[in-house]
Amino acid sequence: MSVSRMRFFSSVALLSLIFLLTGCGGGGGAEAPQTPVAGSSVIIETAGAATTLYGVEFTLQLPPGVTLATPGGGTLAAGAIVTSGGAAGTDAALSAYYDTAASPQTVKVSLVKPSGFPVGRFLTVTPVLAQGTTLVPAAFTITGFKAWDDLTTYRVDPLITSVVAAP
Repeated sequence: MSVSRMRFFSSVALLSLIFLLTGCGGGGGAEAPQTPVAGSSVIIETAGAATTLYGVEFTLQLPPGVTLATPGGGTLAAGAIVTSGGAAGTDAALSAYYDTAASPQTVKVSLVKPSGFPVGRFLTVTPVLAQGTTLVPAAFTITGFKAWDDLTTYRVDPLITSVVAAP
């Protein structure tokens, strides 16, 4: 394994550990678990000339009235954000840090898949909607988007774009 490849995977492992440690909250207690509204999900997908991606990183801003399910303590509930499309698979490493104190609320997402995944759908987000809120994919904002399309040089492809869409 080349030095640059080892450096990349070491960085991914370190970032994953940092996300895990910062995501651990202090219990709390009597908070009732939130449940998503049936059929309320959005997908995140990429577009561009590259055929294979190996990783993405971005911050997703949630619109007003939209949150993500948490079992308490600030961690995300299982299924709130999952890999989908070509990014699904056992070698996909997904890390998501949900900042409930931010205004608007944000989720910092990192996804690495050493075997690669095609340009297109790669993530499904199932939010919790406040009563009276309608899910509008265009109301979600993606910032700081980076996509890696080369495992040898770990080059960020500036021509790859992202979009939030209905499933």
